[in-house]
Amino acid sequence: MRTFTFISGFGLGLSIFLLGLKLLASSLESALGARLRRLLTRLTTTKLRCVFAGAAATCLVQSSSAVASTMVVLVASGILTAKQAFGVILGANIGTTLTAQIIAFRLENVALPLIFLGLLLAFAGRRKSLGTALFALGSLLYGLTIITATLAPLLQFPHIQNVLKNLSDTPWEACLTGIVLTALIQSSSAVTGVVISLAHLNAISLSAAVGVALGSNVGTVFTTLIASTGRGRASRATAFADFIFNLGGVLLVLPFYGHFLRLVALTSHDLARQIANAHFLFNLLTGIAALPVLDYFAALAWRLAGIKAGKQEV
Repeated sequence: MRTFTFISGFGLGLSIFLLGLKLLASSLESALGARLRRLLTRLTTTKLRCVFAGAAATCLVQSSSAVASTMVVLVASGILTAKQAFGVILGANIGTTLTAQIIAFRLENVALPLIFLGLLLAFAGRRKSLGTALFALGSLLYGLTIITATLAPLLQFPHIQNVLKNLSDTPWEACLTGIVLTALIQSSSAVTGVVISLAHLNAISLSAAVGVALGSNVGTVFTTLIASTGRGRASRATAFADFIFNLGGVLLVLPFYGHFLRLVALTSHDLARQIANAHFLFNLLTGIAALPVLDYFAALAWRLAGIKAGKQEV
């Protein structure tokens, strides 16, 4: 009975969270989609502008997977070159961390008012886009509240406590856990949200939480890989670049994991905020590190996509 209660409660909370996230992304994308495409095509003349464009676009639509998948489509249609798309994806990884910053706040008390206000505005007609966005944000926060409430009694079991302790001792396993969970759920924000819920309950260490969050960056790439299927080699190269950036960043950070955690610990005294800051710092630092060697990443992505050196885009 306890198992059924947990599965149904956690499943309900996760479903509401994902629904809110999807609705938020789709409502913002429908309101800003055409403008975003124009923004992306105008602001992608240099590598640095590509990164800024990707970060701005993802902050607006709150889905790095949506931006990366859009890059695949734009490359396939010839609007952007693969190299321009690579820079945008770097920025998208930074922009997506805004979701973690939002859910790190204890906003359970505003979830239902946001849902109610969103419904009023949506049915009023004039502010339908704003109402939908507020309803989606409220749903996201309410789903997270249900997840936290469902996890609380589960954490009393010694076996669960041991699993979380083992993740603290082995960051590689924590990272692998994040990859698998995100590949299954197809939302790095949802996985990070669950980790932050555990942090609110003081049930997970900084080491384990950051490891899972880092792994979620790699797991979310599967959406882009799926989107590139059947769209040509240039689009496939764009998807491979997304994978290389994220996996390369994790492999770069893990050998210096202890130093990275000490840096993260300096950013806040609140564990949930530390996790959100770690998510941001990881993507920012890997983006800065990758920008000077973007051409080499591009060459590797092209090679994986089966594009010969003489046929690579510039």
